Order: sequence, then structure tokens, then C-alpha cells
Amino acid sequence: MKKVYIMAMFASSLLSAGSLSSEEITNMISKIKEERAGIAISKLENTENPFIIVKKEKAVKVAEKKVIEAVRKEIDYQLHAILNHAAFINGKWYKKGSKLGNYRITYIGKKSVDLTSKEGAKTLSIKKRKKQFIKLNKGNK
Repeated sequence: MKKVYIMAMFASSLLSAGSLSSEEITNMISKIKEERAGIAISKLENTENPFIIVKKEKAVKVAEKKVIEAVRKEIDYQLHAILNHAAFINGKWYKKGSKLGNYRITYIGKKSVDLTSKEGAKTLSIKKRKKQFIKLNKGNK
């Protein structure tokens, strides 16, 4: 019974939709063709942008500041000499196992020192100095 009732309603909706006269169709088309008054261009140009623009600059700046602070806190360790299993770093002598800032000295070799920490590892090596020769001018003795 329900199926028959649904089919009857569907058929009647199809028949009622097709019962537009040609005059009604012509009237609808003429209303569509009529020129409509819109908004003036000057008013349209002065309206605010309806789209929301999310700026993420602040979050980036905060992250950049943290990175810059971390870089500033990082000390530049320079190995100047190694003698009797001790390393002369930034003006002080250190032995294996000594703590140097956030790092711990894990190895002292002949020309390098290994530092390790939670952040990572570093290897310091003795830099070769350029030979500086004294040049004497011939002439005045």
C-alpha cells in the first residue's frame, strides 16, 4: 500500500510540474531579461574585504627568537693545546671526563678533543697557524 501511495505522489508531482502554460513561461523569461539595478562601483570599491586573513608572523618571530637565543648561548670553544692527556680550551686546562658548559669531554687525542651532550657531539681540533716570517729591508743597518 505504501509503495502505491509513494508512486502516486511522485506521478502527480511530475504531472503538476509539466502543466506550465506558454504564457507563464514567456512571463518568466521576460522577468529574467529585465535589466536589474546593481550596486555602484564606487560603493563596491569602498567595501571591506569579506575574507579573513590569518597572519602567523608572531608565531614565526617567537620561534626565531628562541633559535637566536639558543645560538647566542652556544659558546665557541677553541682548542689551543694538548699536553699530558689534558686539553687547553678557552684559557683553561681540562682532563677527560671534565664538564665544559653543557658538554662533557669524552676523548682527548693528539690533535683533537671530543665533546658530548644531550644535544649532540662536537669535535674540537687544533688549528694550524699560518707561518709568519719577519721580512727585513736591506739598506739601513
